[in-house]
Amino acid sequence: MNHQPFRDWLFTDENLSEAQTQALQNHLSSCESCSQLVSSWKEIETTFRKFPQVEPASGFALRWRVHLAEYQSTQKSRTGWLTIGVTALIVICLSVLLITQLFTLLHEPGPYLAMWLNNLVSLASVYYLLHNLVLSNSWSIPLYTIAGMFFVIGFTSFMSVLWLTAYRKLSLARRVA
Repeated sequence: MNHQPFRDWLFTDENLSEAQTQALQNHLSSCESCSQLVSSWKEIETTFRKFPQVEPASGFALRWRVHLAEYQSTQKSRTGWLTIGVTALIVICLSVLLITQLFTLLHEPGPYLAMWLNNLVSLASVYYLLHNLVLSNSWSIPLYTIAGMFFVIGFTSFMSVLWLTAYRKLSLARRVA
């Protein structure tokens, strides 16, 4: 038996049509489960009506709004400090990484400079290759966009190579010791 429409009608505040009211009464007379539900609901309503409704203290809404505003302000402040802290941590980590890279670069600059120069030359050759490709087709990509893209890619690859070589040197030093 499908109880759902009848249970919805029991708990609705809307007025039911004559047909709905008649169908609900017929269902309640034949369904023990829904009848128990109605009697339980009436008992709960009676219990609620026995006790007086407590009114909030005067100014409750204003105090609540003030408290909410303070809470939101505190949350924004915490979020701001957390963002500053995480950013500072990232900057410190990147600075330490850069300093270690520069330290190894100062002790043995030859291989790094040769590798960097090789990357720069290959980057320039790829740039000219793509530049000619763009010019041969009638694409409308500005030249500075392509140059900027290759600069970012080149800088990222350069920093990645520096990081990997430093990591390799540090891990090799630990294996020997």
